[in-house]
Amino acid sequence: MNFVAEKAKPFAETKEEAILFLLTISLFMPFYFSVASVCLVAVMTMMNYQMRVKAFSAPYTGYLLGILIVPFFVAAVYSNYWGMLYEMVLIAVVITGFYVKSVMTPELFHKVLDLACTASIWCAGIAIYQKVSAYAAAPAYRPVSVFHNANTYGMMIEFIVIIALYRAFTNKRKMGFYFGVIALNLVGLYLAASVSALLATGCAVLTFLFLKKQYKIMAGFLAVTVLLSIACLLVPSLFPRGIIALDTTCTQRLSIWSTALKGIMRHPFMGTGAMSYQMIYEQYGGYQTYHCHNLLLDTLLNYGFVGLGAFGIYVIAQLKLLSLRFHNHTCTDMNILVIAMLAAVAVHGMTDVTIYWIQTGMLFMLLFASTGIGAESFENEIRIPAILPEYSDQLATLSAYLKN
Repeated sequence: MNFVAEKAKPFAETKEEAILFLLTISLFMPFYFSVASVCLVAVMTMMNYQMRVKAFSAPYTGYLLGILIVPFFVAAVYSNYWGMLYEMVLIAVVITGFYVKSVMTPELFHKVLDLACTASIWCAGIAIYQKVSAYAAAPAYRPVSVFHNANTYGMMIEFIVIIALYRAFTNKRKMGFYFGVIALNLVGLYLAASVSALLATGCAVLTFLFLKKQYKIMAGFLAVTVLLSIACLLVPSLFPRGIIALDTTCTQRLSIWSTALKGIMRHPFMGTGAMSYQMIYEQYGGYQTYHCHNLLLDTLLNYGFVGLGAFGIYVIAQLKLLSLRFHNHTCTDMNILVIAMLAAVAVHGMTDVTIYWIQTGMLFMLLFASTGIGAESFENEIRIPAILPEYSDQLATLSAYLKN
């Protein structure tokens, strides 16, 4: 008998696919792999003319890069060396995000999402192993999988649950796989015992189902949530951390927030650079930690009201683009995914700032890159003259410099 050997299917069919696949896989590995991959893509983007032109072709890209450079020098003025390093990584994440958005297509987007779902299985398995192996010595141990801490792992789970739910609706042939991914990640979330992530996941799922007009499923989800909440109240041991732990967490948050407010009042306009909380908690007698555990307070402490306003302009422009896509029925399901993701970030951001981490931040950028698909027809409506006409010439010059 004659057998014809099948040609092996390549890992990626194009350079763009290879870059995005390797980038996605690195986000589900220890963070130094993520840092290395993000910085590599950012350097490649800035050194390659074609990649750079493509990445900075969308409105406000040069503007955002410009306002991100300023905090680096602000941090230097206050000898905030960790802040300077963090700003460099943040700039690399944003540049990589610009590149990803410029090359994203519907097919590539779905491949990246499926790869993220598959990689999350590995992370959940590690979390289960960590919990089982540590249970005898430390029953209250919260597994972190391959991430920085349990709350960071929780935010990654938020995104994965929404991704898998989105794919279950858009690729019904593999619905069983996606619901299996959701179930396994919810086990990971239960073990990580992140209350903020649990609330954010619930709000994101409800947002997604509401916008998809899946009211019956939404009602069922709410019913299950209420029943589980009642069960935890009746049998407190079902709740991984217990009521006492929640009380301690609230006390810590109040201490952190009051300390952050004192720091904001000291430097209200420009802040003192990223990771500023580490510089002030001892001075003001606050709880020792890395950040403010509130997205708004952390932004104000790090970048001041000027920085908040500058970032706000970019956010408003992106929300306007998202609104135009919705009203013109462009990639509606992808838009719903983005809004559900934003809901998760907003809810989690009330009590933590885990979005400011290389793995969570880059996964956010990968999901947000879907707004670049089919956006060319709307971009002229959100360009700089529509919001800041007096600065359009200066910012256009910056964009031209980046492209040359």
